[in-house]
Amino acid sequence: MKGLLAVGALTLILSFSLKSQISQPAETLSSKKLIRDFFETAMNYPEKSIEAKEEGKVLVGLTVSKSGTCNNFYIIKGVSPALDAEALRLSKKILWKPAFENGQPVDAEATLEVPFNIKHYKRRKGLSATSELIFNPNLMDTSGVIYIFAQLESRPKPLLNDKYRNLTNYISEILIYPETAKTAGIQGTVKLDFVIEEDGNTSNIRVATSVGGGCDQEAIRILQSIRWMPGRKDEKQVRCASTFEVTFLLSDKKQQNIPNRQSGGL
Repeated sequence: MKGLLAVGALTLILSFSLKSQISQPAETLSSKKLIRDFFETAMNYPEKSIEAKEEGKVLVGLTVSKSGTCNNFYIIKGVSPALDAEALRLSKKILWKPAFENGQPVDAEATLEVPFNIKHYKRRKGLSATSELIFNPNLMDTSGVIYIFAQLESRPKPLLNDKYRNLTNYISEILIYPETAKTAGIQGTVKLDFVIEEDGNTSNIRVATSVGGGCDQEAIRILQSIRWMPGRKDEKQVRCASTFEVTFLLSDKKQQNIPNRQSGGL
């Protein structure tokens, strides 16, 4: 009997270990670093919180469904009502991949940490070339729906300094070919998927086609430097899915870039 119990216990332990190895937690589509970058760029730090010197990290809990949609957002660890509300707003912008168990998608709990630092916030806003740009909140769609270009009345447009003729010219002027890629003779086109938010910021950036050698990071740097005039639907500024491409070509001529070949979906 003892032998049977021991075998049964061992089988249970092995089964539990195997299940733990197969299980995969829910993950954000974008990397942790890019999410932090988005939080810093898109954050609306409440003026009263700045005056009161309220800072800290808000921990947000949420449920990621097996379809990848998110709901049941709540505060696990807050700082103040105003900062907690802003943390919830930002967290709802992040897209997720569902958790998997035994090869099947399942509902799962997840968390996001939103840091609030007044010094970092002021520095980031000071560096932003479009920090003075203000969109009317009443014209922004708050449903959270992400549209494709075919559904829009007007497509988003990059907001660039007048000295740049167009987006292609802008990319050509600021692109820095990574030394690692040069040395290794790496060429190719980096394709990024992302979302243009209703306030013109970019979110959920991820690499769809990688080149390597630092080219992916350079393409991301360029995309992050651009603010957009949002797309419009039903006279509202809305979220929309887009793609951004930068071609890295080694030649004696100026590097050629193929920017912003935008798709109709994520």
